[in-house]
Amino acid sequence: MHINDNMKMKRILKKMNKNKFSLVYLLLWFIPFSSYSQRYISGRITDAEDGNPIPSATVFFTNTTVGTTTDTEGNYRLSIPGEGIYRLTVSHVGYQPVVQDIEPGRRSFKFDVAMQIQELDELKVSAGIRFRQRDITLFWSKILGKNPSKRTIYAANPETVYYYYNPETRILKVICREPLEIINYETGYHIQYMLDHFTHDYQTGVTDWSYQYLFTELEPNNIRQKNTWDKNRMIVYDLSITKFIKSLYNNSLQKDGFVLANFFPNPDPKIPPIISFFSQDNISSISSSDNSKTVNFANAQVILLCYGRSINDYDISILQRGKGNASVVNMLLCDSLRIFSDGTYSNQLHMSPVNSSISLLGLSMRLPLDYIPENSVIK
Repeated sequence: MHINDNMKMKRILKKMNKNKFSLVYLLLWFIPFSSYSQRYISGRITDAEDGNPIPSATVFFTNTTVGTTTDTEGNYRLSIPGEGIYRLTVSHVGYQPVVQDIEPGRRSFKFDVAMQIQELDELKVSAGIRFRQRDITLFWSKILGKNPSKRTIYAANPETVYYYYNPETRILKVICREPLEIINYETGYHIQYMLDHFTHDYQTGVTDWSYQYLFTELEPNNIRQKNTWDKNRMIVYDLSITKFIKSLYNNSLQKDGFVLANFFPNPDPKIPPIISFFSQDNISSISSSDNSKTVNFANAQVILLCYGRSINDYDISILQRGKGNASVVNMLLCDSLRIFSDGTYSNQLHMSPVNSSISLLGLSMRLPLDYIPENSVIK
């Protein structure tokens, strides 16, 4: 500390002796401003019909580890995980779930919910419901991203799922009246999965479903299992949608292992397809009000290639010859995305695996939004 600095500090201390509030002022002055950036949401959950509190209701931010249950008076309080957009879900058996998107901002606020009694679905759950083994296989492959196995990922309560196949319309509808308890032994998570709806049209091949889910870390049996989970989490993260969104925001796709491209087949099968790479500078814009960016794809069918490592010139040269060595390849279809630096986004993002690739939407390729690996290229 310089002599001038010492003199300044002595003058400050002298003034503090004259004013009992000076010490408080000085301490507040040195507190980092980042400590004020934490946001909270709190409120009370009640029955819409009689106004009584609903204890033990589950309140959580979907796709995170941040959740709680209401107390005997129906009260809750949660810390908002990041600066982006997060979806708050309120759930309780016998009531219709409530979902609310929490927009970016630095203020904490109150959000009360009056829950409605859940009405019976038009499909009566009975032994008369038609289903086939192929329907069961399709449902779990979509939800999990792979076939269920107690060695990898599976549902602990699959009996709560009901299937209805309409042979006239060739449409499969799946309903589940309570949360699915998913165990992922590859990454070490218990996932409470609330299915809103699920339909699959066998004529068009289109699947439509919506869901909310909460992560809870499993307790490892030993250090070896913990290390395996840590390693697998890093592998999944480096291929994940969350990291892809962060890379889009930071304009660092190839550095972080991602390529967005269009493949146009050549009339001559002997000639490789024509590849058009997306220039991120032409498809993203920043919003000064909330620090979000908007990525416009104009409903183009874009190929997303995920490498899990930085991409070099050799990888690009292979792609230009119509080939590729990416770990995961998915078709991405959307109009536009509003993205944030923490990997959150709004608007619909539809993805489907290409050829024999795994799906990025399956739970086997999902991690909590608040997961940040220590050694990842991008956090």
